[in-house]
Amino acid sequence: MSVALCLPSHSVPGEDLSSAPLFGAQVASREDLDGSVESVAAEDLLAHQARYGPRPRLTGAGGAAMIETIAEIALTGRGGGHFPAAIKWRAHLAAGGGGLVVANGSESEPASGKDGALLRLRPHLVLDGLACAAETVGADEAVVWLHEGANAVHASVNRALLERREQAAHGPAIRVVVGPDRYLSGEGTAIIRSLSGGPTLPEFRRSPAVPPTVGGRPALVHNVETLARVGLAARTGAAGYQTSTLLTVAWGGTKTVLEVAPSTRLEDVLVPIVAVDGGPLPQALLVGGYGGTWVRWADLVDLPADQHAFRQHGLSLGAGILLPQPADSCGLLQTARVAAYLAAGSARQCGACVFGLRSVADLLADLVRGGARRRDTVRLERFLSEIRGRGGCSHPDGAV
Repeated sequence: MSVALCLPSHSVPGEDLSSAPLFGAQVASREDLDGSVESVAAEDLLAHQARYGPRPRLTGAGGAAMIETIAEIALTGRGGGHFPAAIKWRAHLAAGGGGLVVANGSESEPASGKDGALLRLRPHLVLDGLACAAETVGADEAVVWLHEGANAVHASVNRALLERREQAAHGPAIRVVVGPDRYLSGEGTAIIRSLSGGPTLPEFRRSPAVPPTVGGRPALVHNVETLARVGLAARTGAAGYQTSTLLTVAWGGTKTVLEVAPSTRLEDVLVPIVAVDGGPLPQALLVGGYGGTWVRWADLVDLPADQHAFRQHGLSLGAGILLPQPADSCGLLQTARVAAYLAAGSARQCGACVFGLRSVADLLADLVRGGARRRDTVRLERFLSEIRGRGGCSHPDGAV
């Protein structure tokens, strides 16, 4: 899939984001199948510093103030979990500090595009956030974790790191580590196991408030969007921080990344993308990606693009992924395809993952083919209830 980085082709009602913190454009990135490119150039270090100003040093009292800032703006992890970042930083310091900080840019979710867009267009903002986190917790090592095959992202990050070395930008040394291109190799504990010399597979369940370790040293792992927002908040403080929501809309062979105000109605975001020619509106959306939830179009479109609003309805935006389901397509078929993908991506570390997910995928495939019987739907319900909460990691629960 080739990459086209596009200027806004439509306006989204809501708060003015002409000076939006991350991209400054409502349509930040678009990945098309046809190979056409209308590019918005990635920012080099000089352009980055002209836009955002110098990065403050965050050692000593500056680091303590930074933790208070991210607590005040309620910064949460943008990889999908939305765990409070300040709690993770304080836990890291309580474990002795030091160690390493990891920027997770692997973007394992096939439907997501925001992390790649950030690393291609705003690499220095992500690297600033990584440096800020490392200085705050006293880490002596900083890592950018990427997937194999993400060549454009690799090139952008390596180019940015070279610029920082050539211009002697202050901050910790940063190295790039490349992991296998698999669904679960972007999971936080899988990254830690790999950096520790083990397999790139998730560890058994643990509280996100308990810092993992690499070689006995505490490790702090954050999604690249989280770190980009750290890079902003370090400059603005809590009072000047402007929040926004990054969304990826996967539709018609295209992934579009948009930055919108949290007050923006999803209908205002989606209709210009999914009904350009006045065609029928989608019947539903898969919200949050492959580990997300199906929601009827009518139940979703009036919601604002805000995680807190979603939680009030028992939902989660996750990593901001929206997959609309066309009115004339089969939702059961799409669900079966997702289930088959998740079963194939099993960590193969527990029965729920090895046998449970495959059984669910096979039953859904029988339903799609019309070969299932009524008792098979009862079996499917039983399998789902038996899998939930019994996996070694969170992958089976996400599939359920």
